[in-house]
Amino acid sequence: MTLAAALTMGMAAQAQNGAQNPVVMEIGGDKVTREEFMRDFMSTTGDQLNRNPKTTEAEKRAAMDEYVELYANFRAKLKDAYNLGFDTMQALRDELKTYRDELAAPYLIDSAALERILHEAYERNHYSLHAAHILVSLPPDASPEDSAKAYDHIMALRQRIVDGESFYAVASDEMKRVYPDAQERPNEGELGFFTAFDMVYPFENAAYALKPGELSMPVRTRYGFHLIKLLDKVEMIGKCDMAHIWLSSRDSASRRDEIYDCYRRLQEGQDFAIVAHSSDDRTTRENGGLMANAPLNNLPPEYINVAQHLKDGEYSKPFFTQYGWHIIKLIRHDTLAPYESMVPYYKQKMSRDQRGEESRKSFTRNCRQRYHVQDLTQTPAPLPKGKKRKKGAPVKMQASLQELYDIVPVEATRNQWKYNDSLVKDVQTILTMPGKSYTTLDLARYISTHQKAGRPLKSEYFVNMKYSDFIDSVVLVYVDNQLEDEYPELAAVVDEYRRGLMIFNYNNAMVWRKTLHDSAGFADYYARESRTKRMDNPDDSVYFWKTRARVVSLDVADSACLAPAKAAKLLKKALKKSMGSLEMKDMLTDAVGKKCTVAKPVSVAPDLVEQGHQTLLADGQWSRGVYLSPKGKGYRAVVVEEVLPPMLKGQMEARGYYLSGYQNEVEQQHNAELRKRYNVKINYDVVKQIRY
Repeated sequence: MTLAAALTMGMAAQAQNGAQNPVVMEIGGDKVTREEFMRDFMSTTGDQLNRNPKTTEAEKRAAMDEYVELYANFRAKLKDAYNLGFDTMQALRDELKTYRDELAAPYLIDSAALERILHEAYERNHYSLHAAHILVSLPPDASPEDSAKAYDHIMALRQRIVDGESFYAVASDEMKRVYPDAQERPNEGELGFFTAFDMVYPFENAAYALKPGELSMPVRTRYGFHLIKLLDKVEMIGKCDMAHIWLSSRDSASRRDEIYDCYRRLQEGQDFAIVAHSSDDRTTRENGGLMANAPLNNLPPEYINVAQHLKDGEYSKPFFTQYGWHIIKLIRHDTLAPYESMVPYYKQKMSRDQRGEESRKSFTRNCRQRYHVQDLTQTPAPLPKGKKRKKGAPVKMQASLQELYDIVPVEATRNQWKYNDSLVKDVQTILTMPGKSYTTLDLARYISTHQKAGRPLKSEYFVNMKYSDFIDSVVLVYVDNQLEDEYPELAAVVDEYRRGLMIFNYNNAMVWRKTLHDSAGFADYYARESRTKRMDNPDDSVYFWKTRARVVSLDVADSACLAPAKAAKLLKKALKKSMGSLEMKDMLTDAVGKKCTVAKPVSVAPDLVEQGHQTLLADGQWSRGVYLSPKGKGYRAVVVEEVLPPMLKGQMEARGYYLSGYQNEVEQQHNAELRKRYNVKINYDVVKQIRY
């Protein structure tokens, strides 16, 4: 093929590609193609319109025409933000990294293991478990001797239960052994109801493997050894809105008649909220007994046992718990969402849950092979040419950690190692991967910054444990750096968030913050805009005050201390003399005299009230004068000093209402300036041809 022919074919291909993906707009030389424009349009507007079957073609076209102008402004701002270095702001970069790391976490685990764990969690979430446990505490890095001792002890506790002792009694004895001064609790070890992700993963695994009534073998978690007794397993109720009536009592006979009287009133048709006024729960009784969005583990287990048999809107018969007598009403309860809807929630929980370690470990093992990661401490050194290894002879590796075994002291396991690089004399390469290698010096630094406060461990064991962690960490860092190249969808989401952060910070700096401090500009805007407001226009009502009154409210605690008629007479005189609020209070206090034993016989509060937004004045009291109304043992006297007619709110009084308009005006001016600065061109012919 000749050069001319090749050029001709290349130009033809470019022309064809341009015809299929034409340029929608240009901003400062940057071209936005139809594909890029439509990706953003559909994700923000188009998909939503398409999902609505009632959307007409005219409405879709109008939405497109509006969006293209907004998008041009957005891209011009983004261009300016990059030019001004907003992408380099440290706070923005930190927030973006946090968000990006959360998005990346699911990509850094084994997908097959992840899928199994996700389905396991979903199946478990169909049920709630009620359990109790006994814990023999043991640190994660306990010595074999201490582990064996703790295991023997918890097995002895288990045998006592198997032989017939009460689980709670054995749990109470164990608590007294560990904490002799602890206050004794009924049902020691009671956990209430829980479901997947509520407990550490090994505990959860053991609990879900039991049947109601069964006692587990010892279960090891990072807290120590547990014995678990499964008391009940019910279908998941989840968070719910519930109302209750509770009568406190430790004795099932005490207050039984009272709770059944409440139940009788409910059956006779009294509203649950009214009967709930009899409840001893002071936090809920004034609100009809409502416990909104109540999670399982915050409720007595009996609540769940009873609630699972109720339909929404039904109330229970009275039942007794260790706290007293109860009646509950199930208002609304959650049901388990479809699996696909739960997956994002599960992935978020897994990022901080022990079950994620299984998939992460599997992932790093796979990545070591995929990215040709070589651990030289486990790679035999090549033999000299022509020499063969003798059978049974020790195999020499290409690198060794022996020097670190020698220099890492036991203090490193207590976070007390004073490290410096000079301690490492023989720097060896111990780990390699594409384009990167790590040495014993890198590992020593890692151990120094990841020292552990815990029980003393042998140096060799501790160094090997840290080396395994080190390999996993550097492999994850390497893979993490490749994610955007391997997963374009991740790169797109991260970029969208980056742009959103930049535009928010840009608007804040160039528009919002600027207008907040531009007092002269705002004053000019208020002067112009306030002249356009009309009192007879309902849309402008927020810019005007309704009729207002300057009042002084005086509360007399006891009518026996000062007769209302006498107080009214005194206050009318005070009104004529234009006395201040404190003078009015002093005058009434003097009239009360010293015979009154009330601590504060008179209190006063001046106020400016607006018609329609107050409770001090009745409809017939909006004129200058003195008005009395009963209040407890005493009364309230309201002195209306002045009535103000409806009027336009001042600049500061209506600042919030005008500020939004002022910011819009400034932003429009800024957009026009940016379009001119970056020579924004919109190809409307291309836009008109777009269908979606």
